[in-house]
Amino acid sequence: MLIAGRKVIHDAIARHGEWKASLENWLKITSSADWKNFTDIRKTWRSADYVAPHVVFNIAQNRARLITTIVYAATIVQIHEVLDHRTYDRKKFR
Repeated sequence: MLIAGRKVIHDAIARHGEWKASLENWLKITSSADWKNFTDIRKTWRSADYVAPHVVFNIAQNRARLITTIVYAATIVQIHEVLDHRTYDRKKFR
């Protein structure tokens, strides 16, 4: 998958260094993935959720939420935000 918006991840790592390993792992796995649909994502990331129109990944042992939009036909993952659990709940993505 082609990943757009990597700066969002780098900014999140700058603010939350404890998330670095998990976010870098997500980048590595996602960039080599060939997802055709949400079911494929769940095979890789069992904790991912579809919150229309976003796919939300639980990262860093459920301490962070990585919010994306995925265009399967173009194999593009657009990163929108990386939020801590509390901020994610306040923004009501659910």
